[in-house]
Amino acid sequence: MAFDNVRSILSIQSPLSSFKLLCVAANFSRPKFRFVWQSILRPFISNGEINIRYWCVKRYQTMFLRVPELESDYMSALELCVNDVYRLDDSFHPDLVIDGGGNIGMFTLRVAARESSSERPPKFVIYEPVPHNSEQCRRHLKINNIEAEIVNACLGGSHQSIPFYCRQANRSSFDPSIPYDRVIDVPVHILRDAIDQSPAERILIKLDIEGMEVEALTALVPYETRPVYVVGELHEASEKGPQIARLFINHGWTFEIDSHVHAETTFRACSPAALPLLPSMASAQSMPTAN
Repeated sequence: MAFDNVRSILSIQSPLSSFKLLCVAANFSRPKFRFVWQSILRPFISNGEINIRYWCVKRYQTMFLRVPELESDYMSALELCVNDVYRLDDSFHPDLVIDGGGNIGMFTLRVAARESSSERPPKFVIYEPVPHNSEQCRRHLKINNIEAEIVNACLGGSHQSIPFYCRQANRSSFDPSIPYDRVIDVPVHILRDAIDQSPAERILIKLDIEGMEVEALTALVPYETRPVYVVGELHEASEKGPQIARLFINHGWTFEIDSHVHAETTFRACSPAALPLLPSMASAQSMPTAN
C-alpha cells in the first residue's frame, strides 16, 4: 500500500472502518498473504457486504463494500470517501447536481455531505445504467437520508440506445474489445434533458461516462450560460484531451486537465458565469471566446 493511501484511510475518523479498509487494501496490494487478510475480514462480512462508516466533510456517512465487487467498491471508497478525486470547490454551492456515471452513489454522498448545512439542499439526479449498481446507490441514499432521482440511462451527445458491456462494477463500458460478462442496451440522454427544465441558478456536473465526455459536453457547452462547474474522468485522454480542450477554449470556459491516484486522468471546467464563484479555478487556463 502506498503511504499516502494508508494515511488517508486513517483519516476517516472511524478506527474500526479504517482497519477494515486497510485489510481490504492489503488484500489487493499483498496478494501473497490474501488468505490472511480475508480471514481477518470474514467476521466483518454481513449479507455479503462490509459496512464502512466514515467522516465526509461535515458528517459521518455509511457505505457498503460488496464482497463480489470488492475491488471496484474499494476503489470508489478510496476516491470519494477517503479522498476527493474530483477536487470539489467549497465556494461553489449548486442548486442542481448531475452525477453522470453514478455507480454506487459515492459522488452524490460527498456533495450531499458538503451541502448538509445548506438551508436549501441541491436537487440530485444520478445517471447509472447498470441495474445492480443503481440498486446499491439507492441503499446508500436511503441509509444516509439523501433524496435523489436515479435514472437508469447514460449520458451522451444524442438520443439513442447503445450496447453497454458489463464487467466489474466500475469497469463496464461501451468497448466490446475488453472481455465482458454480459451486454445490456441502455438509453442515452443528453445533459440538456436534465438541465433545460430546471430553474437552478448554479449547476454541478460530474461525468464518469466511459468515453462519452466530449459528446455529452459538445451538446451542452455552446448553449449553457448559467454558472456551471464540471468535474469528470477523461477516458482515452491522449486522443480526447485536445478535443475537450478545444471545446472549452472555443466557448470561453476555464478548464484544467490533471492526473490523480491510479493514473486516472481527470478534468475540471467552469462556464464564464461560474468562474467568479470558483477561487480554485483562478490559476487554470482561461481562454477568450473564439470567433
